[in-house]
This record gives sequence, C-alpha cells and structure tokens, in this order.
Amino acid sequence: MGATRGISGNRYQPPVFHDLDQVNQAISGSNLEFIQLKSGNLDIALDHMSLDDLSIDVGAVNQPVRVVGELDPGRFSIGVLTRGAQATWNGTHVDDSQLLLFPPGRELSGYASTMYGWTSLIIPTSWIDVIEKAASRTNITSVSSFIASRPAPETLAELRQAASNVLQLSKSPLTSPSEEWLVTDLRNMLGAVLSAMDVPPPKVISQAWGHFIVAKRAESYMRERTEEPVSIDDLCIAMHVSRRYLEYAFADAFGTSPSRYLRLMRLNQVRSRLTASGGQTTVTNEALRLGFSHLSLFATQYKNAFGECPSQTLARATR
Repeated sequence: MGATRGISGNRYQPPVFHDLDQVNQAISGSNLEFIQLKSGNLDIALDHMSLDDLSIDVGAVNQPVRVVGELDPGRFSIGVLTRGAQATWNGTHVDDSQLLLFPPGRELSGYASTMYGWTSLIIPTSWIDVIEKAASRTNITSVSSFIASRPAPETLAELRQAASNVLQLSKSPLTSPSEEWLVTDLRNMLGAVLSAMDVPPPKVISQAWGHFIVAKRAESYMRERTEEPVSIDDLCIAMHVSRRYLEYAFADAFGTSPSRYLRLMRLNQVRSRLTASGGQTTVTNEALRLGFSHLSLFATQYKNAFGECPSQTLARATR
C-alpha cells in the first residue's frame, strides 16, 4: 500500500494488516476495538518505532473504520492527520488542519473516513510538564477528554517533518548524536505547537456532541444484547429518541445507520470468535449465537464485508 510511504517520507515499506484484531496489537500502548464500516478488502498500513519513552505510529486505512477504546494510560497521545483525511472523534469533527491531544488513558471513540491517514506521537508526561512550565497560558494537564486545535499550517507541517525524521531514524544506521538531535528537534516543534494552545472552556452541548452521546449509549445497549434480537424500535424506546434522530446520530457519530452498524458489529464479532477459536467451534454455532438465523444470507453478508467466506476464516484459525 503506497500511501504510507508518502506519510512517513521514507522508502521503508511498513507491514500491511488485513485483520483488525492484529492492528490493535501493533498500535502503541492502546487497547482499541475496530469495526469495518464498509464492505470490501481492508488494508491498514502501519509504521512504528519506539525510542525510550517516545513512540511514533504512522498509518493509513483504505476503508471507513469505527474505533473505540482506551489510549495509552501512562503517556499523552498527540495526533495529526494526513492531507484530505477526516474523522469524527469523541463527538468532534476533525480534519488535516488540526492537532489532536489526548491525556493519558482517555477514550478514543468515533470513526475514520475513507483513505484516512495519521501520525501519532505517544510521549511521556515529563515532556508535557516541561512545556507547561515554559508556557504560562497553557494548561494541558487539565484537559478532561481531548483538544482539537488549529496551529499555524507551517508549524504543523514542521511538526510532521520532525516526526518523520525520527521515524526514519529507526530504519537508518544513524549515530547516537544524530538520534539526540532529531528527538530534540521533535520536542522543540511539539513545544511550539502546544505552547500556543489554550484549553477551551467547557463547551456548550453542540448538536454533534449530542449525536455522539446518543449513538454511544445506543451502541452500549447493542453490546449488552449481542445474543438477543434487538430492533431499531427497541433502541429508540430505550434512548427516548425518534427513529429519525437516531439515524442522524449514528450517521454523524459513526458514519453509518444504526441497523447497518448493528449488523456490522455482529459480523465483526463472529469474525473475531472464529479467528480466536483455534478451530474449536463451527461457523453455524457462532452465526446462530450472534443472531444470524438465515445462514445463507449470513454467508453472503460476511463475504461482502470481509472478502472471504466464514469457513475460510475458520480454516485459517484451525491451521
């Protein structure tokens, strides 16, 4: 997948993942769940390096993906998007002009749009402490969820380049002084971006935030009843909203409809169970358990979503 070469700026070809469960193992310090939102073959390219307490992840995904889970509990997570990328994280619409900052252990919940690319810096809290002392207007440690700010374009471009330089460090035989200079340059650029950042006051409940809260509550309702029949009318009654509002909420927060999301979530759960089974289950058993009573229709939906039959997934797990 050539997209990541352009993101990281080097000739090294990173691994490309097709299984979402494997992606979670490759991302630094996080505990995330991924759900593919659009049918078709999924490719996630992921480049990674760690240097002492600093980690950098650079990636690209070719399909819309729902992401939910907890970020690194001991370090700050800072993200910038590649050109043209868009996403909705924690009820906020973000694009490639913004820098995203998450305190340790905070939730990442939302969805990434088609051809989404990113660079994530996972940094120690000591870096933030130094920046806090040097910038009296900044109060980063008080952030309760996350901040999406718009730095000057040239400053954000320089931060991207500094991260790319450090990433290339892990692919090239550089000397220790070179390593120290590049990491210092990255810290300086990060300090320049974050020092100009003011923590916003508690935001007024926006429509996007209201949609996000309702969609998250509805998703929790679905997860608690994965082995029960759940109708959209049941969801509307439980959430105390109209069907139209629920449709808007899911489209805004997760990029799909509630009925389609429910089906995709259960298809992904079947896939995860088949993959982790070691062959100690059957396709029929897992499909029926997750509410797919029409097995031929289930097989068609599964193949449309993942590009292979459920029996092929099970056979690979058995091997």
